[in-house]
Amino acid sequence: MKAWTDNKKLKQELLKGKFGIEKESLRVDARGYLAATPHLVMEEEQISRDFCESQVEFISGVHLQLHDACDEICELSALVEEKIALRREGMEFLWMYSNPPAYDGIDQIKIAEFTGAYEEKTEYRKYLAKKYGKVKMLYSGVHFNYSLPDSFFDIYKDSFAGKDKQAKKNAWYTTLADALMMDSWLIVALTAASPVAEERFLTDMEVPEEEWNTYASFRNSPYGYWNLFIPELSYADFDGYIESIKKYLATGKISSIKELYYPIRLKPKGENTLRNLEENGINHIELRMLDLNPFCCSGVERKDLIFIHLLIAYRSTQLLSMLEKEDTPVAERIIKRKLHGIFLEQVSEKERIQLHQKASRISFWEENPDCKTYASDLLAEMKQYYKEYTADQGYVPAGYDIFEVLDFEMKKIQRPECRYAFQIKEKYQQNRSAATFWVKNNPEEENN
Repeated sequence: MKAWTDNKKLKQELLKGKFGIEKESLRVDARGYLAATPHLVMEEEQISRDFCESQVEFISGVHLQLHDACDEICELSALVEEKIALRREGMEFLWMYSNPPAYDGIDQIKIAEFTGAYEEKTEYRKYLAKKYGKVKMLYSGVHFNYSLPDSFFDIYKDSFAGKDKQAKKNAWYTTLADALMMDSWLIVALTAASPVAEERFLTDMEVPEEEWNTYASFRNSPYGYWNLFIPELSYADFDGYIESIKKYLATGKISSIKELYYPIRLKPKGENTLRNLEENGINHIELRMLDLNPFCCSGVERKDLIFIHLLIAYRSTQLLSMLEKEDTPVAERIIKRKLHGIFLEQVSEKERIQLHQKASRISFWEENPDCKTYASDLLAEMKQYYKEYTADQGYVPAGYDIFEVLDFEMKKIQRPECRYAFQIKEKYQQNRSAATFWVKNNPEEENN
């Protein structure tokens, strides 16, 4: 078999991609309380609502550069901010944190009202409210969507002999998603940005008082946006992945693939249904664990997104190298274990979700020195790997440097004061109420 990892063009393809961002934000009134007003209908199709009337959803288009996706989210957010600031019912703002603002009571949380052909969306949200409770549905975050260029699958042929392009995509993304699930805890630990929450919210979520100040990301914690069970998905191949989801549908544990609250999703183009995924295959990977970062108008630090893409490309190169040595076209589970060495060698599906949840703790790095060592070693390996790449290849947005990005993440591992949760708690430590540390309209700092 051809040594694909020595193929410069193939490795360059891994540093390309298509990127999209989805950002959720709650509207709040002048008091900093959850807005009770209806959704403000706008002409832009990329501005919608999620669970409730006051939860705005921003959806970027598909971009070839990460910074373009961030810029679009910023522009969409600015459009809404301008409109809601002038509402006749009273001035409103966008809440910039993953944990919800203050609210007067659960009845104030109005489920999104869709009508006509979209009425089913409202019925689905009523089902979610009954099953999980309205309060949990108030969490907001950022979803990062990524896919490789088609040219990657045109070049990479030998390991998928006899398969069409979509079959290659299905096999590759299924394998890659499993590998990235082994890194989900690392992404959480590096991007956690929701250490403070309203007392009513914590009480309604039944978080014990002794745990109120122990999480850097409540939505990734055991009290976060999870199913009532821990899904165990099969990544042996695409068919196995589909069948493992069907198992939960058949037993009634979930009503649709949309209810599968997993940190990483494999998604089809268009409507996110199991039928569409099964018939038309995987179009992209969605990473769902990113907290809203209050220091960035797009809701996410651009260096963090660049790091995630660097990590994906690095893991992809490792997969290519291992696939060369395997007898089977599609990597078995052992390949993903090899990527992470002894540290995660025997981790089960359930255990890696538990590690993901553990990484949401505000003192995670100090409580888990093995994880800290592992992460530091991984970033050092990535630095060595990326020595051959430079910013002028068109991958890294203007003004950014690969090694600057890796150093930025390394500082968060080594120094508590560089972490978002630490910065937020330090800045607002005198104020227990989220409403009192709310920054109106635009962040004071913009780490773009």
